[in-house]
Amino acid sequence: MTRGSHVRAVVALSVLLAGPARAEEPPCDAADIAVATIPVPPQSATAYRRAELVGRAAAQAPGAGIVLLGDSLTELWPEALARETFGDGLLNLGVGSDRTQNVLWRLQDARYARLAPRTVFLMIGTNNLGYGDKACAILDGIRRIVDRIDALWHRPALVVVGTPPRGRKSAFRDDARTALNRAVAELLAGRGGAVLVEGADAALRCADDQCPTFLPDMVHLTPEGYAALGAAIRARRAPAPAP
Repeated sequence: MTRGSHVRAVVALSVLLAGPARAEEPPCDAADIAVATIPVPPQSATAYRRAELVGRAAAQAPGAGIVLLGDSLTELWPEALARETFGDGLLNLGVGSDRTQNVLWRLQDARYARLAPRTVFLMIGTNNLGYGDKACAILDGIRRIVDRIDALWHRPALVVVGTPPRGRKSAFRDDARTALNRAVAELLAGRGGAVLVEGADAALRCADDQCPTFLPDMVHLTPEGYAALGAAIRARRAPAPAP
């Protein structure tokens, strides 16, 4: 990931967030960036236990060809549906409640270095959004995760699902969320060997409170939601590893 591609992504985000007067988020300051990018452990005992569990799994599965990395949306992916989408040889390293800073903390775990995946799937950002983190800070957190993935696993093929819709009628911070996803697409274009699964947004979005793709909390997915997400991923051509 070059500094130039990161600058272009940040500029793109600034443009995309601009809308009607006073609608855009204020720019990020050092505190905003620090919160989303300084590696920190999970902030609940449940999530910490899960992080330890997947750390042990990483140590015991060095031959995994596909790694799933993310928060509870990844952790709760039904195994049969995940295998239908990705095939065999996958390792699910999702940890519920993870934000970008928690993923960065986990990627420091020496046990992860034993892995050599051909493809990494990443879905992160919804918890940052829910906590009120600014889109520019979430973008920088994702950039640093991608940089760490490349350094740790030698630039594997990368499949990224943008931060999915959430909240009543999929409206929670939707302007910031969609602008963030477009900026992430720009970021990935600069990397090469990566795709953003853009169809996932349309597949999951709901105009009504009764939504077949989301559980009643309007954050977590139903089996139908995972099936729709999997179909959107399969519709995208698998990227070749970056040179």
